[in-house]
Amino acid sequence: MVLELNKHVQIEEISELALSGVSLDKDCKVEFTFSKAALIGFATNLCWLYEDIDKTDQTHVHIDPLGRIIPGNQALGFFLTAGSPSLIVQVGERQILDDIKICKQISIRNKVNKLIEIKEPACEEAIEEYELGLQNIVDIKIVNKNGEDVSKKCVQIVLKIGYETIKNLAVMLMILANNFSADCEYLLANLNQDTIQYNMGIIFSKESPKAVIKCKELGCVYDYAPNFGEFRE
Repeated sequence: MVLELNKHVQIEEISELALSGVSLDKDCKVEFTFSKAALIGFATNLCWLYEDIDKTDQTHVHIDPLGRIIPGNQALGFFLTAGSPSLIVQVGERQILDDIKICKQISIRNKVNKLIEIKEPACEEAIEEYELGLQNIVDIKIVNKNGEDVSKKCVQIVLKIGYETIKNLAVMLMILANNFSADCEYLLANLNQDTIQYNMGIIFSKESPKAVIKCKELGCVYDYAPNFGEFRE
């Protein structure tokens, strides 16, 4: 699959974000912080998913955090920090957006790659470039209306998306990686808008909490799970 990195996508479907936990405020915000390698890894795996499933298929992928009893995994091209809730990405029934929403666009610099080809891995054991150094890390925080970190109250996050959103999100994640700048922050589009929010190829239902994507290098897997990869009986 070839992705164009010099133009923004158009949002086509409504997505949902749901939090599962104890005593979480209705007005909580979800902060997704991506390293550059994690943006590339997530985008790459979304492209593979888009090409591997039929548009009528329903599927889900479960990502567990590092440093837990159940070892962390990179089922969609990134690892979650030890303090993050688990993440489930569900692809299911499409909810078509009935009109075009006005969104801000992230900056696309001139001197960047215009096209990128996402190739299928040569084999299951092949190491992708984004995996080198194991720096493909994502940190998820849940913040209440007072700005307090309440992530420990959240067991898991469920992201429900439609088939075309898989590709549109992949394109925008790769554009963000191609224009990576640490400490940038993007409030994602939501149908319950009180301000104009950013187009990342996805727009959330009114019932979904606010969601933010941030950019920051987060170290490597061994910073969160020193014994990562060791055999356990």
